[in-house]
Amino acid sequence: MQEKIAERADHGIWFPEGGTKAWLAVAGSWACSFITFGLANSYGVMQAQYAQDVLRDKSTSQIAWIGAFQYFGIFSTGIITGRAFDVGLYLPLFTFGALLLMMLSISTQYWQIFLSQGLGLGMGMGIVFNLSVAVPSHHFQRRRASALGVTASGSSAGGICLPIMIRRLTPVLGFAWTQRVVGFLALGLLVFAWLTMSTRLEPVVSYKNGGWRKLRFIELEHFKVPAYSLFCIGATLILFGLYFPFAYMDVATETYGIPATGYWLSVLNGASVFGRILPGFAADRWGRMNTLVPHLAIASVLLFVFPVCIRSLGGIIPFAIIYGFTTGLYVSIIPSAVGQLGSTNSFGTRMGQLFCLMSIGGLFGTPITGQLLGTVAPLQWWHATAFAGATCTVGTACIALSRSLALSQGSGPRLRFRGKI
Repeated sequence: MQEKIAERADHGIWFPEGGTKAWLAVAGSWACSFITFGLANSYGVMQAQYAQDVLRDKSTSQIAWIGAFQYFGIFSTGIITGRAFDVGLYLPLFTFGALLLMMLSISTQYWQIFLSQGLGLGMGMGIVFNLSVAVPSHHFQRRRASALGVTASGSSAGGICLPIMIRRLTPVLGFAWTQRVVGFLALGLLVFAWLTMSTRLEPVVSYKNGGWRKLRFIELEHFKVPAYSLFCIGATLILFGLYFPFAYMDVATETYGIPATGYWLSVLNGASVFGRILPGFAADRWGRMNTLVPHLAIASVLLFVFPVCIRSLGGIIPFAIIYGFTTGLYVSIIPSAVGQLGSTNSFGTRMGQLFCLMSIGGLFGTPITGQLLGTVAPLQWWHATAFAGATCTVGTACIALSRSLALSQGSGPRLRFRGKI
């Protein structure tokens, strides 16, 4: 079924499914994922540092808004970058996003940090990340989930290395120079990505010779496909709660005196490396949504027991490993899963619209859980996890129903539950 849907959508388009140029594109996309989503996944260590030092007079929820706007920027810019990618504006927009990404905060006041690290950095992350995720789709169709799984593992690698680097360098170099070091690292990775990533399909509508007048950044007709609409709703709801442990892991370990505080975020991201790559190969073999749904179901259950796990070393170790693995495929499988619900020629637009809706969850999820958590001891872990777990559970159910609707296309009104998709 998965192959049939893809063949109908991309009839007549040839994909190399590998080769030097294709894998170089994946390598460049990996580098972008490392410094964009990897840096966003490292915000938990910044949350703890801000609360102890620079922004100690601010509430947990106020500090969380900075990281929330990074996630919002990553996803919301998809509405522009997706369509721009489809019409051939990839390189100019990528260059602009790379310049924005250099705006790492060296500020000391809340409003300065919010504008530079929340808004500026978030927008740069979004432009670079969304364009880099779309590039491998021009080179892979049958093996797209595997390629995007390798790409997405960059965010986990960044989530391992960057928190440790920031935590180790800050006492030695200070906050400002630590951010500059991260900026130099970003520069090197982005130059590599600019040189290696390439597109190969002609745009559906070129922006040249007045073609820009025909551009539409929103194509609502895609939402007439029930499977796509329900998938968008589910993915948005999931993002309200999925990254709660990533944002507050350091806060939790410090609260309960767990050894190796400051490194558990790296353990989460380390486990998600395998969760990015291995399910990608499984998805190409057994189906992308077939792989996505059970992993998200396990992650939803784990969210409900998070307050129990963080109280002891014996609880936090299995939680960090299992939760990191099961949530790892979220970023890697989402693009390939939604990609099979239409043609590759409109892949950027559909993915951009999906990511823009998901940005709502990225923007409000962490601050809401921060507000429910509270600012004075004892922190209300059960209240926050109840919200995070409920949103993930409902979102997973929506994606499961989207899967059934996609399987049922062309087979009448009856829902199908068995098949590869």
